[in-house]
Amino acid sequence: MKSPIQLLKDLTFRKKILMCSLLVSIIPVTILGAFCYQQTKDLLVAQEEANLQTSLQQAAASLDNQIQIYNNLSDYLAFDTDLNDAANRVYSNYMELYDVYTETISPLFLSMKNLHDGVERITLYSGTNMEKHGDMVIPLAEARSELWYDVSIHSSTINWFSPTKGTICSVRRMPDPYYRGNSIENLLYIGIQSEKLFSPLQELSKNACGIYLVDSAGQTIYAQDFSGLDTANIPPVEIILGTPSSSVHWNRMEYSVISSKIPSCNWNVYLYKPIHLITDAATPIVLTVLLIILICLVLVVLIGWLLSYAVVNRIEKLRKAMQKVEAGNLEVTITSESHDEVGDLIRSFQRMLHEINALINEVYTGKLAQKEAEMRALQAQINPHFLYNCLSLINWRAIRANAPDISEMAQLLSTFYRTTLNKGKKVTTVADELKNTRSYIDTQRIMHSNQFHAIYDIEESLYSDWMLNLLLQPLVENAIIHGVDQRPEGGGTVRITATQKKDTIVFTVEDNGVGIDPQILPNLLTQDSDGYGIKNVHERVQLYYGKEYGLQLESKQNVGTRVTLTIPACPKECHN
Repeated sequence: MKSPIQLLKDLTFRKKILMCSLLVSIIPVTILGAFCYQQTKDLLVAQEEANLQTSLQQAAASLDNQIQIYNNLSDYLAFDTDLNDAANRVYSNYMELYDVYTETISPLFLSMKNLHDGVERITLYSGTNMEKHGDMVIPLAEARSELWYDVSIHSSTINWFSPTKGTICSVRRMPDPYYRGNSIENLLYIGIQSEKLFSPLQELSKNACGIYLVDSAGQTIYAQDFSGLDTANIPPVEIILGTPSSSVHWNRMEYSVISSKIPSCNWNVYLYKPIHLITDAATPIVLTVLLIILICLVLVVLIGWLLSYAVVNRIEKLRKAMQKVEAGNLEVTITSESHDEVGDLIRSFQRMLHEINALINEVYTGKLAQKEAEMRALQAQINPHFLYNCLSLINWRAIRANAPDISEMAQLLSTFYRTTLNKGKKVTTVADELKNTRSYIDTQRIMHSNQFHAIYDIEESLYSDWMLNLLLQPLVENAIIHGVDQRPEGGGTVRITATQKKDTIVFTVEDNGVGIDPQILPNLLTQDSDGYGIKNVHERVQLYYGKEYGLQLESKQNVGTRVTLTIPACPKECHN
């Protein structure tokens, strides 16, 4: 399967022009539209948050005022002289209690309830021997199980509580304004209608907002969601309180959150609203952008088609002409009157055809015949069968003349040229390559009166592998001629090794000769040097196997030289 890049490359020039035109127009329009939409969205969110913040502050101020009114009521009652006297007395009989109930407590509490329509009840939790009198007087012992008791009995301030859903109350400990030093404990309880108290907050929910009112301990006192929002999508109060930013994410929805404080009772009110309800006003912008993009697409397609018609048609004519030339028709004629890049390309192609025809007429016919004659002459000069027959005749005459050195030399030469010529094939087995190399070394040892030694360290598993022909012999020849032959003391050693490393075969040819001049060594594989044939071997290997293979040279003067040949392992005749 083709990659996307290849598919793009394979598109026609006409389609590429249309695609580029579309991209050039769509990208800026899309970016501009997205930018405008985002800016509008941010502006709408900021404006709505500002409006909600203003409304919330007003509602919080209104709620704080109401709470302050009830706090003032609590202060008024707590410091009322008659109520204090009644609360701190110890009664000797019921008649005294009755008088206090009817003349002091009941008139006072009823008048305060009438003046404050939001008050549900006012209760004095008495620590004296007062009997229960409706919901106005209750013995303090009955309040010990209430959630607000422990906090209020040990506090000198007014404390607000929501003991149950829909119930709001302020509780305080009754003071002793006369500092009589008694240990009587009394609590003043004022129950307030939550609907009237939180009416300012209820107005906010009409703006598609949800509300959480929490006390200083993080407990929810009042909560109000808004219609149209699924209960599962309402963020819990823990999420609202646990997010320091102005927005929260819950159930794949984003909410804008603002808050305000109620100073009178240290409460916090949180207002949250789904972002999508705020940004719905930006929908017309999106539709406008989409319409603009559609219009641009139509215009771009039209312009791109006209442009491609003007440019691509001439390119198509040039392509068809090239296909005819590729098929062997060099008599193609194509002209162009335009002076743009395509016109210049057409005229250059026509001039190239004329030059090719001229070169073919001038060179091809005569030079080809000359080349064929030279090849036939060269083949005639190197007749393998003639060479082998001559060497065989020399061998037999040497045997008859009792000249074993001459016989061995003839056999070695016969073996060397058989493996070198390799029946005209460019590949051979590792075994035959080593056989050829060994024949060459043995011949050189005879010519050098056995003054140098040859050591072979070959992994036998490599013998059946295949390799390019005549790679090792030039390396060995270089090691003998430029290495051991140059030793002042004579002699020397040539070591040939072959090992397999992963998927490669590594040959090394080492000598203990005079080494290579450090100034020459770096250039041996890249520049032609007299007397060194290893550059040709390196180029053949890289041309045949690839750039990752080839030769590596290591040499120290008066120590020796190591040549490393790396080729891919090929256990079968895989070379072409």
